[in-house]
Amino acid sequence: MNKDLLTVTDICHELGIGKTTAYKLIKTKKIRSGRIGQKILVRRKDLESYISHVMDND
Repeated sequence: MNKDLLTVTDICHELGIGKTTAYKLIKTKKIRSGRIGQKILVRRKDLESYISHVMDND
């Protein structure tokens, strides 16, 4: 897998969250994503953008 594209499982490992929470963040568009076939993918820069946004709001 391309290091710049992350699966939901990758996001879970990166953030230390469960799949339900990851899917909720994607569904509510807090983390931008796209689909290729059945697979949901997130660009690493979009995950980093989400993390920065969360850290700046604390």
